[in-house]
Amino acid sequence: ICLAPLGSWAAVDSGLLALAPSDTNTIASIDVGKARNSDFGQYLLAKHPMGDQDFEKMMTQTGFDPRRDLQHLLLASVRPANGGRPSSFAIFARGTFDEDRIKAAATAKNAKIQNYQGVSMFVNGADADRMAFAFLDTGVAVMADVPTLEQIIANRAAPAALNPDLASKIEAVGSDNDVWFVALGTGGVLARHMFEEAGPQAQAFQSISQSSGGIRFGQTILASFQAVTRSAPDANALADVIRFVASMVQMRQQDDP
Repeated sequence: ICLAPLGSWAAVDSGLLALAPSDTNTIASIDVGKARNSDFGQYLLAKHPMGDQDFEKMMTQTGFDPRRDLQHLLLASVRPANGGRPSSFAIFARGTFDEDRIKAAATAKNAKIQNYQGVSMFVNGADADRMAFAFLDTGVAVMADVPTLEQIIANRAAPAALNPDLASKIEAVGSDNDVWFVALGTGGVLARHMFEEAGPQAQAFQSISQSSGGIRFGQTILASFQAVTRSAPDANALADVIRFVASMVQMRQQDDP
């Protein structure tokens, strides 16, 4: 019953979304199947083939080819409400996995198996920030730090509700896009990683309190971005940065259509 309303979100994988911890404050989704099958996806695969030795070795060991077997990705940034530990992240994947071969490859790389509520976690490393992965259902894999993964496993039978603001924005942006994101909080990460080429102007993203956006593939690729800032002057400064980035894209289009 809780998941029924999510069925109308065309580009939202409701099963993966239900696994996200309730204290998620930033979330992003990629419909890998649609992206891969689009003209743009086929262009990227042709332009950047994954043919290096490490990639080929990984496929041989695990039987997993992301170009073929991956269907959907969901990435969640988790900010614990109690403040007892720093923010963390989780990656949820839906696809076709040869679990036995993947588990064998992990243990061959010295991953340790830990059982938590009947689920086998494959843990890498011995420090406090150990990462682990687990299969929670057929075709569903999750990777996160150990405390976050344990929380996800514990909540899988009774999913906790996401922040209402986050959920409403997912509903608004998820249904129309093949790739989308929603963030509650400052735009620091966005400014650092997505708009580095904007230089000092990227500081305008620090004023963002909420943001969301998406990409829809087709004969024309449609991109959208929405943000709430601290003030009207901040919004104007942000709009100037967006225009600057758009003009850079248009200039580069002349060199590489």
